[in-house]
Amino acid sequence: MNNLYKEVWDKIKSAENIMLIAHVNPDGDALGSSLSLYPILKKMGKKVTVFNVTKPLPEYLDFLPNFEKVTNKLPNKIDLTISFDCGSFDRLGLEEKPSFLINIDHHISNTNYGDINVIEPHHASTSQVVYDILKYNNVEIDKESALCIYTALVTDTGSFQYESVNDKVFECAADLVRYGVKPDYVSKMLFQRDRLSRLRLLAKAYDTIEMCCDGKVAFVEVTKEMLEITGAIKDDTDTIVNSVRAIAPVEVACMLREDDEGIKISLRSKNYADVSKVAVKYGGGGHIRAAGATIKDEFDFEKVKNLLKNDLKEIL
Repeated sequence: MNNLYKEVWDKIKSAENIMLIAHVNPDGDALGSSLSLYPILKKMGKKVTVFNVTKPLPEYLDFLPNFEKVTNKLPNKIDLTISFDCGSFDRLGLEEKPSFLINIDHHISNTNYGDINVIEPHHASTSQVVYDILKYNNVEIDKESALCIYTALVTDTGSFQYESVNDKVFECAADLVRYGVKPDYVSKMLFQRDRLSRLRLLAKAYDTIEMCCDGKVAFVEVTKEMLEITGAIKDDTDTIVNSVRAIAPVEVACMLREDDEGIKISLRSKNYADVSKVAVKYGGGGHIRAAGATIKDEFDFEKVKNLLKNDLKEIL
């Protein structure tokens, strides 16, 4: 993989107009990884665009440096596009494939859609892959980049709780702290700026929890009506499935969220179940312990739950 790290940086050095892009509805890893390269490339004299089709972007990440630079307007000229944390091209929100695309990710389900594909399934986050690329090529990491990489690492490891966390993750985090990151500041920005509307949404969602498979599976529902009544937004649903997984006997938690195009399913497992197998079946993807998909043109929660119950029994 080291040869790829060099190939990536050589390509970056030779490009003039660079677009950084992550998947639609970006999470902390997607946006943090995208923004981490922005100050570095600007200092190299590159013309840089951080693009994401999603508007508005998640408010909880608005403390990231250069957050306001993210745009949903494509630049007129692009020599090189770098995608982050995106398993398939159709999740980038682009109509046409760019002239040259570097695909940086850590999802095992990645479809290798780039001209250069740097996929590291054993890394805890895409930002850790970015970090390794920078370190391998002896690129100076400034405080802004370090903050973005660290934030992405924290969010994609569940604050260092997931089994993807190992000694290299902590070494990476420690190094980023040496570059000036304040862990307490990141924690406050991520976890101590809650919205009252989200808490009200949680109360309504928790009322829908349904246990099955001898308590090993828990379903939770979020409808459009719940969002409207509470004044919550889609981003407010992000942590619901994780908290449901925390129920003592539960191995797999599944959140069903009503969207315009169908029902979005978010799956999380605790110890052994490979939920990515279920997500892939419905056109989605992700990791062994965290995956998701959208069942398009289907809006019947009970029908979807019955489908998933059969699928989940196979992985339990």
